[in-house]
This record gives sequence, C-alpha cells and structure tokens, in this order.
Amino acid sequence: AMLFVFRYHLVVSLVAGLLVYSLLHRIARFFRGGRTHGIRKLLAVTLLVLVLAGFAKGRLGELPAVFARMADIVDQLNDRLLAWGIYVSSLDSIDGDVLRERVSAWLREHAAELGKAGGEVGRLVLHAVMGIAVGVLVFFRSPVEKVGPFALALAERLRRLTAAFEAVVFAQVEISALNTALTAVYLVGILPATGNHMPFAGTLVAVTFVAGLIPVVGNLISNTVIVLISLSVSPWVAIGSLTFLVVIHKLEYFVNAKIVGKRIDAQAWEILLAILTMEVAFGVAGVVLAPVIYAYVKTELRDQGLV
Repeated sequence: AMLFVFRYHLVVSLVAGLLVYSLLHRIARFFRGGRTHGIRKLLAVTLLVLVLAGFAKGRLGELPAVFARMADIVDQLNDRLLAWGIYVSSLDSIDGDVLRERVSAWLREHAAELGKAGGEVGRLVLHAVMGIAVGVLVFFRSPVEKVGPFALALAERLRRLTAAFEAVVFAQVEISALNTALTAVYLVGILPATGNHMPFAGTLVAVTFVAGLIPVVGNLISNTVIVLISLSVSPWVAIGSLTFLVVIHKLEYFVNAKIVGKRIDAQAWEILLAILTMEVAFGVAGVVLAPVIYAYVKTELRDQGLV
C-alpha cells in the first residue's frame, strides 16, 4: 500500500488525512469526563475549526500586506541598491517596461508548462481535501463489533503507522517551535536592540512556525519572506538575516534528526540515512515520509524480534 502511495503520488492525501485524524484524536482526549464519545468528537472538530479560523484571521491575516511589501521591494530593488551605494550593472539595464515584456514573452513560451503546473497544483489540492475528508470520516466512524482476522491485522498495521506518524509530526512541531523561538529572538529582540525595527515581525514569526511544520520546503519559504522584508530596512539587515537563518537551519538538520530519533527510538544517523535513501527513491515525498516509514518498519521488525 505504501509503494502504491508513492507510485501514484498520494502522499499529500495520506499526510493530510493522518494529520487531521491525529489532531482530532488528541483534541478529543481533553474533553473526557461525563461526555459521550460522540459529543467529544463534535467538540474536537469544532475546536479545531475555531482555532484554525482564528489563527488565519489573526497574524496570518496580514499576509496580503506582507506579500504587497515583498512585491514593492522586488520592484524597487535597483533603486534601493543604488540608494545604499550598491551598483549592479545587470539591473541597471532593466526597467519596468522591459521586465514586463520579458515576463510576457516567457509566459507565452511556457504557457503549456504553466497550464500543466496549474493543473498539478489543483490536483494536489483536491487530493489534500479528499484526504482531510477521509480523516474526518474515519474519526467519526462507529466501532465494529465483529471483524475478521484480515481486518484486525490491517487495523493493527494502520494503528502502528498512525502512531509513527504522530511521533514524527509532533517532533516536527517541537522542531518548528524551537526554530520559531530563535527567529522571534532575532526579529523581536536582537534587531530592535540594534535600532532596526522589522516590519510585520509578529506575522513573520507566525509564518515561520506554520511553514516550519512542512519539512524541507517550509524553511525555504519562511527564509525567503524574512530576507525580502529585511531588504526594506537595509542591506545589512538582509545580510544579517540571511546569515542568521542559514546558520540556524544548518544546525537544525542535526537537531531535527536527534529530536525525531528520540521520538521513534532511533539514532540520528539512522534518520539521516533513511531520509537520504527515500529522497533518492521517491524525491521530496520520500523526504517527508522517510522518518514515518522508518519508524513503522522498525516497530514491525522489533515486534517480530528481528531487531
């Protein structure tokens, strides 16, 4: 089944479904005590929706303004660099009209590829929505009184896979929280102490946490946003932000392996080797699921007395 998931690109559906199911299952535990099983599940879904909606309307509600600021920075990049005494000849010959013409020509030349990419994004979104729907339906399923041996064995496999997924995901939450704390110290503490006030600092901290929940790609997203916004302050702040983030995330690879390894009872080198192997075999999808698959396989082998 896992080979089928990788072969037919269903990793997004699997991750979305397992994530929603795990979150709802954990939230429902807080509503124990005098409440029926069905009421606890309804409360869990309601709380999760309210938290996500509140978070989206809060700091993440400033994202349009952040994106607008990033667009202004890119558009005025040459003027900003000249104002700071930095001259880049390749930028000097490109004005707004020329840039628009080049972008238009590139879009026309790659219209087919962009259409295919758009369709791929839409397909991934649809898969994610279907995975979430499955996760919610499984969460609300009624227990079956009589099942056969195959169903029992399959349910046990799924339980172990879910347990491995939860261990890795909540380890990723711990990693993202550590990364966010360090980034907050830099944006809210170090920069203001040096007389440099970062715009949208609170929003950038929130983006760092949310993006940090996505392995590999998340750090790239948050780092790009922070460095571009830093350019609106000064080139030295941008260079300092880039240096700080590179150092932090290089160290994070080893911390990541250590934290995840502790959660799933594996050494850091085992996790790194699993990530390397799965990346070669399945690309980014392999990187995302490598710790989960490794934890699951190791649990199965341990229960059989093989490791």
